Amino acid sequence: MRGPLFGFTLLLATAFAPSLHGQTVKIGWIDSNSVLSQYSGAQEARQQMEQSLASYQAEIEQMNNDFQSAMASFQQQQATMTAEARQNRQEELQSQQRVLQQRVAELEQQASTRQAEVFQPVMTEINAVIETIRVEGNYAMILDVASQAILSADPALDLTQEVLRRLQEAAPDSDGSR
Repeated sequence: MRGPLFGFTLLLATAFAPSLHGQTVKIGWIDSNSVLSQYSGAQEARQQMEQSLASYQAEIEQMNNDFQSAMASFQQQQATMTAEARQNRQEELQSQQRVLQQRVAELEQQASTRQAEVFQPVMTEINAVIETIRVEGNYAMILDVASQAILSADPALDLTQEVLRRLQEAAPDSDGSR
């Protein structure tokens, strides 16, 4: 029982102990959820993602509606079908369902790839600003409160607004200039 608690205590003691140069370790934190919700670049990326997802969703809904119609038609007609015709139709419906499931999986993969394409430049930009703040402010580390690893923190150490300010300063204006 002593192991994990001792390790965590040792980690905290090391993080807050003076460094070899007699300086204390400087730590800041941000709320990445706030950055992502307030930064215009992230908002634009989210809108692009929503547009992509809308087209994927429309395709899935159409395929699902077609399948449901075919299934309803089969259920209405199956009583009048021969056993062989019923068996053939069930196999066709199973095949149609497999195609639908495969397409859903393909579209989910495409959505995941698209999300990475859309958000990677935004995340690179955000991380670059955070790293610049860390270096300029001589922070040993900057933590993310959204990761839920921070249980309590001094609001004076919150760098979220500084990150947002720098991102907005670096963002092109609506006319394309900086």
